[in-house]
Amino acid sequence: MLNILSSSNVANYEALLVMGTIVVVGMFVGKLFERIKIPNITGYIFAGLILGFVLFQIGLDDIVHMLEIVSSVALGFIAYGIGRELIFSKLRKSGKEVIVITIMQAVFTTAIVSLGLILFKVPVAVALIFGAIATATEPASIMLLTKRMKTKGPLTDTLIPLVGLDDAVGIVIFGILLSVGKSLNSGAELHISEIILDPALEVIFSILIGVAIGLFCGFIIKSVKARNDDKYETFLNVSIFGVFAAVAISKIGFNIGDLQIHLSPILTPMVLGVTVANIVSRVRSHEMDLAVDKFTPPILIAFFTLAGAELISAFLNQSNIAYGAMITTIVLYITLRIVGKISGAWVGAKMMHSVDSVRKYLGISLLPQAGVALGMAYQARTDFAEHGVTILIVILVATLFYALIGPIGVKYSLIKAKETNV
Repeated sequence: MLNILSSSNVANYEALLVMGTIVVVGMFVGKLFERIKIPNITGYIFAGLILGFVLFQIGLDDIVHMLEIVSSVALGFIAYGIGRELIFSKLRKSGKEVIVITIMQAVFTTAIVSLGLILFKVPVAVALIFGAIATATEPASIMLLTKRMKTKGPLTDTLIPLVGLDDAVGIVIFGILLSVGKSLNSGAELHISEIILDPALEVIFSILIGVAIGLFCGFIIKSVKARNDDKYETFLNVSIFGVFAAVAISKIGFNIGDLQIHLSPILTPMVLGVTVANIVSRVRSHEMDLAVDKFTPPILIAFFTLAGAELISAFLNQSNIAYGAMITTIVLYITLRIVGKISGAWVGAKMMHSVDSVRKYLGISLLPQAGVALGMAYQARTDFAEHGVTILIVILVATLFYALIGPIGVKYSLIKAKETNV
């Protein structure tokens, strides 16, 4: 039989086979971990660790890098989902308290993590990236616990809107500091105007493109009649188009004259989600959520499972890793982030004269970290050739830690605040 497939075609189909295996194995391991009361995200990452080792042993670990586009798409849907939670009418009802606390804990966390790592001789550019990633809070486990425990009270009322807004603020901070970090890491002599201009343009054009795509998608969604039988299919198709377009344009970039514009692959789809959520009705927004939620599970499973495979691949392929320095950085990052979250939330709550339960326990409730942080780490790995792998490994290990300890902190806080009904 003649072999009519080129080596590149074979690699593509091998990647397709690995992708299918990753989704199925990740799903089963995630369900197994849920049965033993461990978050399914931890199970996905653990499955990735196993698959990464197997792929390395059979010489197919390069496929993990080929599937980077899957991680980019998954990150786009995560950011899109965060954006859809940021409805302006809800934020107005939350008042200044949530906004001030969100900003204070994000600024404190970024500053404490960045400065702490710089003091321990971590390169400034890399320390800034770690500081930006540290802001991200994983909302899924928090929302799940508040629903399961049927919580009600000041802490819950502050925590729920804050976690959505927190990731939005973190994405903006990350976009700015990533551009600053790339400028510092380039080694070229740069003026302050250049260091400020690049991140400013990235944020501005990410917002503009996100709004433009969001207006187009929102117009189509609003035009669908309520009794249309295939409305959910339309909502899903439009959402897929919007996220794909936002991620693709962000990755490709474009030129305006001699000026090269780069967009944030996290901020752009998030702004898309914000725009769509705020121009369609509340009912239509809920229907859109139902449609998208049917599509995203396998993509998110692949995202977290690939993250675990990436961790193993990075360790096994990097013979020059300084493991002592790596472990020190991991411990410092985890410790400094906890200090930043707790102290920043306390200062913000103190400024706004929040009730005791919010001042005492809000910071502990903000420890979970997963999807958005991993997405930021992937983006940093792409943009930082030398230090990118180190950033990704540190965040992956920290994510495993927070996946275990974070929900415990949330549950402890809600119980101590006496807001649980279960």
